[in-house]
Amino acid sequence: MKGLKITTLVLAAAMMAMPIAGCNNQKKPVSSGINIISSQSQKGLEGENAGKIDPNAAANNFVFKYNGVDIVVNTKMEDIEGKFDPKSYKKKDQVSCIGAAGKDWIYTFNGGSFSIVTVPAGKDYSIYQIILSDDSISTPEGVCVGNTPEQVKAAYGEPVADKSDERAYIYEKGSSTLMIVFEEDDATQKVTVASITYQGAIA
Repeated sequence: MKGLKITTLVLAAAMMAMPIAGCNNQKKPVSSGINIISSQSQKGLEGENAGKIDPNAAANNFVFKYNGVDIVVNTKMEDIEGKFDPKSYKKKDQVSCIGAAGKDWIYTFNGGSFSIVTVPAGKDYSIYQIILSDDSISTPEGVCVGNTPEQVKAAYGEPVADKSDERAYIYEKGSSTLMIVFEEDDATQKVTVASITYQGAIA
């Protein structure tokens, strides 16, 4: 399973009280055939710098670590970008996935194993999503693509009951949300983690 790339999966808006945006535009099939629909509605954000910089994010939010660097949603990308060798990632822009003025920037690391999506936040860019796409990268708590629901609960406890179901577990901390999406193998009926997304808040 190592190196398997899985499209970013996004839950229907009805599953969560807060909006979730699928900002990664990669078109790759999910091996299980499960379709999870994105129904993001951001009409109220048109033309605004809608990213959020949370001064308490580093202390209060979920933290993802890569090569010794803490990466936290709702913090400034410029604060960590210089900590990585520019050759260690690919950077591209796209039309803003939350309808903000200007463009988003997507940083892809480790051959596509994980991505950072940033959105305009005034003069800065806020880290909006961190997306883990294969089993070569894990969360600091040891969860990665391919883990079982039981392994996820052992690491994070019970998910938020009214926002989670058998398709995804939702965890909340500070201004961040951790969304762990599952898929079922058609042949074995085994349910495992398909993608992991750290999601920030918007202004």
